Amino acid sequence: MISTLPDRLPRPVTVGDLLHAMGDQGIAVILLMFSIPAIIPTPGIPAGLVFGTALALLSVQVMLGAERLWLPKRLSAMGVPRSLAERMATHGAPVLARLERQMRPRGKLLSQVLMKPVLGLVIFMMAVLIALPIPFGNMLPGLAVLITALGMAQRDSLAIGAGLLVAILAATVSAAILAGGWWLIADWIGMERAFNRPKG
Repeated sequence: MISTLPDRLPRPVTVGDLLHAMGDQGIAVILLMFSIPAIIPTPGIPAGLVFGTALALLSVQVMLGAERLWLPKRLSAMGVPRSLAERMATHGAPVLARLERQMRPRGKLLSQVLMKPVLGLVIFMMAVLIALPIPFGNMLPGLAVLITALGMAQRDSLAIGAGLLVAILAATVSAAILAGGWWLIADWIGMERAFNRPKG
């Protein structure tokens, strides 16, 4: 799967190449793969913006019940470092293998087909957080998508539930960071106005 990804990619690599290389692996695996760059540092490109946007578009298609995922040409044509695919294979694949060994078909509540639109909406929300320029804001949303997608691929309701819990935590932390940033900006503006106010 991801361990052989670099061997299935051309040179140079684009976002569309990544999607095409995983196109026969199933929707959940594609979502999983696009979440990994949000977790693995990727120098050279704005990984959060690129892969967050891609995940958002893919998750909308999941909500609509698409059988095959696609991306707009402009986004598909965006280049990504080949080193990203290599790091995904060398660092991501062993972690995924360990996680997969802990998963198996368990429960039906969250893994049934009717839950796909709901899970797609959660992934969309996480994708938006990944795309936003929130300091250190990629890790938890990316992890939430990874665990949820892996649970979907393994039909493991317990894993999907764990992914949803991480998504709630990610949303809470991101909201706190944004609120704190807004408070600092508002406080700074208030201080600026106080200093610049004419003295009577």
